[in-house]
Amino acid sequence: MIFFTTQEIEQWINEDAPLLDLTSRLLHISSQPSRLTVVTRHPVRLALTEEAGRIFELLGCRITKQIASGEDVPAKTVILAAEGPADALHRGWKVAMNLLEYMCGVATRTAELVAKVRECGNIPLLVTRKHPPGLKKPLLKAVLAGGAYPHRLGLYETVLVFDNHLRLVGGREALPALLAEMRAAGCEQKITVECDDLAQAVQAAEAGADSVQFDKAPPEQLAAWCSELKARFPGTALLSAGGVGPDNVQAYARSGVDGIVLSSLYHAKPADLGVTIELLPGS
Repeated sequence: MIFFTTQEIEQWINEDAPLLDLTSRLLHISSQPSRLTVVTRHPVRLALTEEAGRIFELLGCRITKQIASGEDVPAKTVILAAEGPADALHRGWKVAMNLLEYMCGVATRTAELVAKVRECGNIPLLVTRKHPPGLKKPLLKAVLAGGAYPHRLGLYETVLVFDNHLRLVGGREALPALLAEMRAAGCEQKITVECDDLAQAVQAAEAGADSVQFDKAPPEQLAAWCSELKARFPGTALLSAGGVGPDNVQAYARSGVDGIVLSSLYHAKPADLGVTIELLPGS
């Protein structure tokens, strides 16, 4: 479970409406008992409905319906409903709407690509940390709701050696000694080395890398490399990274890799949701 603190959600609210809903006040509707409903306009994989609900609860409203993150719903489904004073509902409206549309869009695109990959085999989609600063937690919850997994949550979590590291320590020729030292110090960690071609991958595997990550290799080229590497280094995991989208994800899934690393899910089209605010019956 991805946990959001009350302070984080309050910051979302205060970013848009730190003082009051001026329009509702000038219309003299601030205290009118009202109902807000959020409805899908197309099939959606839901994400962050719980946090959207907490926005309204923090504003003094009552949640009357909420469908959980990770659920698939058809068009015209009420996914969230809240009751409370009109100014509170208006104050939370756009904050919750922006959160839901963006994150449900990411979850929906993720679910679509996960389904495509599952047609080819049990290969995970691994999502990078190439997201705008400040959005790690909501985007992580969205991709998890869509069925993908994090590739790296941060620099503190995994060991991934790039060319930019190797240029500072003597190049790829230094890998055998470096990996031996790194393995001794980080005995609980697996080590991945990014490679551009087969020769670099063979060198990394011979040096003791636990996994090799190919950067932007075409799937047809990757298939030939994976075949040779799996024959020679069956214990080395093989990853593809970069250039993956809906049109080629199955080609990558059939290439022989053990995981597909991508960030394009963060650029998914937002979900199309509708919001209605109306007076409660009898008000």
